Amino acid sequence: MKFIQILFLIALCFASSNAFGIQKDAVKEASEETVQTQPETTAESKQEMTGLTEQDAVDIAGLIEAAGQDPETIKLIAALKEENAADIEELKKLPEVDILHGMKGALDEMKMLDVLFKDPVKAVDAFEAEGLLPPEHLEKYKKDPALLEDDTRKALYFRFVSLAVVGGYL
Repeated sequence: MKFIQILFLIALCFASSNAFGIQKDAVKEASEETVQTQPETTAESKQEMTGLTEQDAVDIAGLIEAAGQDPETIKLIAALKEENAADIEELKKLPEVDILHGMKGALDEMKMLDVLFKDPVKAVDAFEAEGLLPPEHLEKYKKDPALLEDDTRKALYFRFVSLAVVGGYL
């Protein structure tokens, strides 16, 4: 799990200005998809095993599908697999449920960004108060609060994609 946290911090600190990843609308679309109901025992037993709801599964699957069709993400996945093959193999030993929970957490956090960044200046202040901004980046984000949202969104997306790669979903 430390590797994933390190990836998150690296992505947050060094997120490029290139628009990589899917648009935030794709996250919303994945959440808004409808799902056909399966027999109660199947849905309940799956939820019991993973702790994820059926809607969580639909949301995760929707974002995986969107990510798998995005050209920039496809390049990112290829680079991740090539440059981090040994680490990925080691992380594949993690229980699948832990990977799924990490993906759900990243997706949930992406959904919350719209609320958090309704007022970008307050968001920067909240990140600073929680100690989430490295001092060397504080001035940059205070000058351009929208950049913090963009970098945070990219970092969460990178975390989701990284976990999906480890889990074999991408």
